[in-house]
Amino acid sequence: MLKKNKQITGANKLPFDQKYWKEIYGDGHDVDGTFNAREHAAYIKSLFRLMDINVHSLGDFGFGKGKLLKAFAEALDPDRIIAIDPSEEMVGGLLKASWIKNYEIAISHSSLEKIRLRYLEKEPLDLLILNSVLQYVSTPGPVMDRLAKIARYVYFSVPTAGDYKRMKKELGFEDPYAFKRSKGFYRKIISPGFRHVSWNLLESRFFQESFEDELFIF
Repeated sequence: MLKKNKQITGANKLPFDQKYWKEIYGDGHDVDGTFNAREHAAYIKSLFRLMDINVHSLGDFGFGKGKLLKAFAEALDPDRIIAIDPSEEMVGGLLKASWIKNYEIAISHSSLEKIRLRYLEKEPLDLLILNSVLQYVSTPGPVMDRLAKIARYVYFSVPTAGDYKRMKKELGFEDPYAFKRSKGFYRKIISPGFRHVSWNLLESRFFQESFEDELFIF
């Protein structure tokens, strides 16, 4: 199922069209979460097995090329999947992917700012992937507040201003589509709704907690 929305732009006011994917992702082989998607999925599968956490529902908001979503779906075998992305090109590509036929999946063209999905407050996602997306959101605070009420766990990453500075120095990489924000900024908007419980993993404060060792929680 495809729900369509109007064109969405980055911090530079340019759309996430073919030019964006070529400039930022190139051939895709050197992007974290793309070339090593299976390793990410194996990590979270192992961690959730250790903590006795089941994943019946999976979401990916800003799925991009869909590599991470595919790897997580294959590793966790969820009963249902919700996939959302602001790029018409990426939505069209996922709709044509042969692997989605194996899953009950809803695919939408939208931005995080516009997502509501209030029905998920009664049936929250067990796991949501939010991989390198929040840097493109103009108002990330309200977004994180909403996500905390519809997802028990979020597999989360976002580059900070410091990360962008390091990547420019070491790799010559720049992203004009992204908002450059500090580590403190992101921690401030994450903490009201989520706890950090492991590398790349946030646990919502609105649901029953599985991680209890306080040394690793902040």
